Amino acid sequence: MNENFVESLRYLVIKVLAGDFITLHALKEYLIDGESPSVLSHKYKIGKFKLRGYIQRVIEKAGNYRIAQYVIKSSYNPLCGLAPIVVKVPGGYYCTVCEKSLTTNPERHIRLDHRDIVNRIVSECTRVAKRSES
Repeated sequence: MNENFVESLRYLVIKVLAGDFITLHALKEYLIDGESPSVLSHKYKIGKFKLRGYIQRVIEKAGNYRIAQYVIKSSYNPLCGLAPIVVKVPGGYYCTVCEKSLTTNPERHIRLDHRDIVNRIVSECTRVAKRSES
């Protein structure tokens, strides 16, 4: 798999591990099902421009629209099966892996402190994508 595929997949894995499944579902509905950002922003109750930012970020990391579609198509089901490692609690977040209370961005914590978990999941999803490709 090329580096762009891996980078966009890594972004999605971190989002899901932080408990942000809405972004994954909205990206799938936009890139695969062809739904519009305004309909999705209303459906998921997030800002249209915030959603467009997520879409743009995935496409930029993927390198182009077609690769972004392939990333979502090949990794959607495995990512939906993941359990978040960071949960929202009153006053912030709690990491179930290192048992820390977090007051800041949980995605940053996952990216910096749990790189091994992210890399393992990215590798598994890449293997699934390679198998489905052949």
